[in-house]
Amino acid sequence: MSTEVVERNLANLERRVAEIEDRLGEPKPVGWRAVAGQAEDDDLFEEAIRLGAEWRVKANASER
Repeated sequence: MSTEVVERNLANLERRVAEIEDRLGEPKPVGWRAVAGQAEDDDLFEEAIRLGAEWRVKANASER
């Protein structure tokens, strides 16, 4: 395969990848990054944290 053919194929692939990236847009965060900070200043979240801590103290005390 000649250098000219390889260069033409590479340019075609680069163009196609750019088109796909344009259609997809910016990647969305996934996993914990998608929800990090969403419970800030949320009273129910604070209550859940408090209750979870209480439960862990009781659970750990009963294991002894």
